[in-house]
Amino acid sequence: FLSLFLLPKPIKNVLGVVLSVGEKTFTIFVPSLGLSTRAFVDEHKDRFEISLQGEDGKRQIMMQRKGGQVVGQGTDHRTSQVCAKVFAKLKVSCYCKEKAPIDVKVLVEGNWDGN
Repeated sequence: FLSLFLLPKPIKNVLGVVLSVGEKTFTIFVPSLGLSTRAFVDEHKDRFEISLQGEDGKRQIMMQRKGGQVVGQGTDHRTSQVCAKVFAKLKVSCYCKEKAPIDVKVLVEGNWDGN
């Protein structure tokens, strides 16, 4: 039911905590929704240059924003580079998946800044 609610009203810029990191996916927990779901690296390739670093226990996904910083954010490297590692806090948006099966899709927007 949550995914159908998100279809007309996506939730943007909420806290997401990375729980695990794989080679092509990472699991994100969204506390405000009580939701844990996988985010797919391929769904972020249009906005980020992505590289995998580390071994199994300390794996992390580095996401460098294409085109540099977010508009209006200055030249701070934290706005252009996102590191998805275990327990990292990220700013995410939640949408309804466009293809079957219907589910919640989580996209990374950037690093969590507390707002």
